[in-house]
Amino acid sequence: MAAQETSNPLRWLALLPLPEAALPDVDDVVQWYAQAYPDAPPLTLASASQGIQTYTLGGRTLAATLIPHPIPWEQLEGPCATAWYWPQAAETLREHVAHLLVVLVDEPGKSVDHALALTRVVAALAQQGSVGVFWGPGRLVHATPAFLEQARQVASDDLPLFLWIDFRIEEQAPGQLQLYTTGLAALGADELETSGYRGSAQALLEFAYNIGHFQLLQNKTLNEGDTLGLTDEVEAIAHREPSMLGGGMEVVRLEFAKITG
Repeated sequence: MAAQETSNPLRWLALLPLPEAALPDVDDVVQWYAQAYPDAPPLTLASASQGIQTYTLGGRTLAATLIPHPIPWEQLEGPCATAWYWPQAAETLREHVAHLLVVLVDEPGKSVDHALALTRVVAALAQQGSVGVFWGPGRLVHATPAFLEQARQVASDDLPLFLWIDFRIEEQAPGQLQLYTTGLAALGADELETSGYRGSAQALLEFAYNIGHFQLLQNKTLNEGDTLGLTDEVEAIAHREPSMLGGGMEVVRLEFAKITG
C-alpha cells in the first residue's frame, strides 16, 4: 500500500527567511514567474491585505503570509546541520529577522503537480531577497541561488527531487553505508531505505534518486519482491518493511545485488 499522503503536517508548506520584514512586490513576483515559466499555468494575485498575499494558478490557491520574526532556530538547526550541499547554511540563516510562510491549499489533484506549482511560486517569491528556502515536506534548507537554478528547470518529466527529498546517506560501519529518504511520502510514494550497502555514496545516491523518480513519474507502488534493473550489472530488489527509524511507517527497503546470467 502506498504512503498516506496526508500524514505529513508540513505538506505543501515552505518558509522563506527574510533580511527584513516586508512582503514581496506583487508585480515583480508575477512578472518573474511569467518569464521563468511561460508554458506553465499563469500566476495571478487573488487578494492582498496587510501581511498576506493570495495567489491562484491552474485552479490552485497559495497564500504567502509575512511573519515578522525569525523562524524558530530549533526548526532550522537540524536541517542546517545535515545540509552537506550548503556548508554556510547555519551561518546564513541565523541572520534573518522575518520570514514568509508559503502554503498551497491541498486540493484534489496529483501530488507531483501540487509540488511543481509550489516550487515555482516559492521561486518567484524567493528571488526578491530571501536568504534561503526551507522546504517543509522534506525538511530541507536550500540556498536561494541553488533553489532558483533548479526550480527554473522543473518539468513534469524531470522532477527536482533534490529540492523536495532528503536523501540521507550515513556510514553504518566501515565500508558500509545506509540510506533513508524524507519527503517521498508527502508526494504519495513510499520512502526508501537501505543498509549494509557496499559501494560509493555517489552511486547509492544516484540509485535512490532514480528509483524515487520512477515511483513518482510512473505513480508506481513497489511491491514485495519487485526487481528494478539499475545498470547492466546492478539491480535492486524491493522489500516492504517497517522503517529502520521506528515510528511504525512501512517503507521500501532496497536490497542491491549483482545481475547474474
